Amino acid sequence: MHDQSYRKFGPKDADDHSIGEVCPACRVAFVEGDFTTLVALGPGADSESRKRARQGRAYNAIAVQVHYACATGDET
Repeated sequence: MHDQSYRKFGPKDADDHSIGEVCPACRVAFVEGDFTTLVALGPGADSESRKRARQGRAYNAIAVQVHYACATGDET
């Protein structure tokens, strides 16, 4: 069970800039109609964001887009 809450985006329009990009979780390209979410990876290389993360404070996270089902298992 995950402890992160995921916001569901979509469905994707045919002209969405990410159509054709590959989902890093399942290696299937994003297509029109897909629902996606962002998975936060952490503070990245930014020293201020790293400091804030260590302190348990809010920071701007580096994130990747994946299919919503890839992050949650929810296929609806």
